[in-house]
Amino acid sequence: MSRKPTDGSGGQAKGSPATVAWVEQAQAVTEALRPLDRIAVEMEGKWGVGRLVRLVSPDMAARFGSAKDKLNEAIRSNDGEEVAKRAAVMIRGWQALDKAATEAGCEALPLRTVAVQHNGRAYVVAWDRADVHKAAKLSIAPENVLTVHELLVAYEALRAKVDGVKQAFPGAELMKVSIPPGGDALPF
Repeated sequence: MSRKPTDGSGGQAKGSPATVAWVEQAQAVTEALRPLDRIAVEMEGKWGVGRLVRLVSPDMAARFGSAKDKLNEAIRSNDGEEVAKRAAVMIRGWQALDKAATEAGCEALPLRTVAVQHNGRAYVVAWDRADVHKAAKLSIAPENVLTVHELLVAYEALRAKVDGVKQAFPGAELMKVSIPPGGDALPF
């Protein structure tokens, strides 16, 4: 059973049947992508953001890229059935990349690290200093390998401003930081 969009008053959504159908298709697209998102996060966490496709043969990388292009086209056309089909292909693609890299003897990131993407940049966060050297060696952006300690040092510099907000709004999330022009001197 699908829920129909409402106008906020509990009544039926205003708009043409085509608009309602488009919204329902968009929901189907979103749901079809959830399993793919889960495996993509898992693989990027294991191998690093953007790294796995570089570890396999050019032919395999090209096929993966082609599958990704076809998925993106299905998403743009808001076709839930086609997105589901293409997402399944991408899931098998991630699994094939993982298997090929493992069989080739490629090293995954250390277990005590996590690879993330933020504002278009690939980062690796290491639990402690002992994992930094190996993570930097395996990362596509060694300058973006940080430790939890380093992140907490940076956070502590902002803490006075953030604590009040987090106390007033439990569960609030720090989304952006800006330093005024001429800003504070860095403490090193």
